[in-house]
Amino acid sequence: MAGRTALTTMVIGKDYQEMWNGLYRKSVEAYAAKHGYDLVIIDDYIDPSPRGRERTPHWQKCLILEHEVLKTYDHVVWIDADIFVNFHTAPCIIADHGGGDGIGVVTFGSTMPNAETLENRWDRAHRYGSGDFKRERGPTAPERYGQAGLPEDQPEMVNTGVMVLRPDKHTAFLRDVYETGTENPMSAMEQMWLSYRMFQEGLVTPLDTRFNKIWSEELVQNYPFLMNSGMRAQVPIIALCVTAAWLNGYFLHFLADGFSRGDVRYIMTMFDEPSQISLEALMKAGSKR
Repeated sequence: MAGRTALTTMVIGKDYQEMWNGLYRKSVEAYAAKHGYDLVIIDDYIDPSPRGRERTPHWQKCLILEHEVLKTYDHVVWIDADIFVNFHTAPCIIADHGGGDGIGVVTFGSTMPNAETLENRWDRAHRYGSGDFKRERGPTAPERYGQAGLPEDQPEMVNTGVMVLRPDKHTAFLRDVYETGTENPMSAMEQMWLSYRMFQEGLVTPLDTRFNKIWSEELVQNYPFLMNSGMRAQVPIIALCVTAAWLNGYFLHFLADGFSRGDVRYIMTMFDEPSQISLEALMKAGSKR
C-alpha cells in the first residue's frame, strides 16, 4: 500500500450513529486495522450553513476531502455507513485501484454484465407478497440520469457507496459537484449527479465488483425466494443466504430499501474462521434471533 490511507464514513444523527455502532462498526474497524488504514468517522455536517442543510446529508460526502483531518492523506476510501465488510478476505482496496487519477468505483455494468443478470434483476423478482415473477423493467442508466434532471448521454452509472479518492486529484471536482448539483426524488440524493459527472469527466477507475455488493440485488439475483412474504419469517434461511453473500464478497452494502436492510443482523461472524461455519450452527444461531 503506497502512502497514508484513511477509511472514512459519515454518521449524522442519532439513528445513523446507533445503526453504525450497533451493526457495522466492528467489521469496518477490523478491515481498517488489517490493512493499516486510519479510520475517520464524521459525525456532523462539513458545511453547516443553510446551503449545506437544505439537501440530504449525503451531499456532504462531496466535501470529505476538504475535512481538516482527511485532506492530508494520500488516499481516502469512502464507505457508506451501511456496508458490512468481509474483514477475513477483503484485500487492500488501494492496491485494487492501482493508482492513477481516476476515482475507484464499482460500475453498474460490471455487476450486471449480460442479459441474463439484468433481466433477472428486473423481471424474475417476486413482487412483495404477490408471488408474481414478472414486472416491467427498470430504467436504464440514461433514463435514470434524465429522471434526475441530467442529460441522458452517459450509458453507465455507479453506486457511490464506495469510492477510492485522492485529495490532490479530486477535491476540486467533488466541490464542483456539490456546488452545481440539485436534488429531486429521482436523484438518489447525490448519487446520480456524482455518478454522471464522474463519467462525463472520464474519472471512473473500475474496482473489483466485490468491493460494493448490493445485498438487495444479490437477494433478487440469487435468493429470490426471500422476497416472498412468507419466507421473511424464516430467519435461519435468511441467515444462511446473507452470510453466503457476505463470504462471497468484500463489502456487502445494505441499501435503505424498506425491505432487506435489516438482514445485516443475521450475518454470522462469531466464528474466527469462515471455513468453520456450519449449517447446524447457523440454523441454531439464527433461530435465536
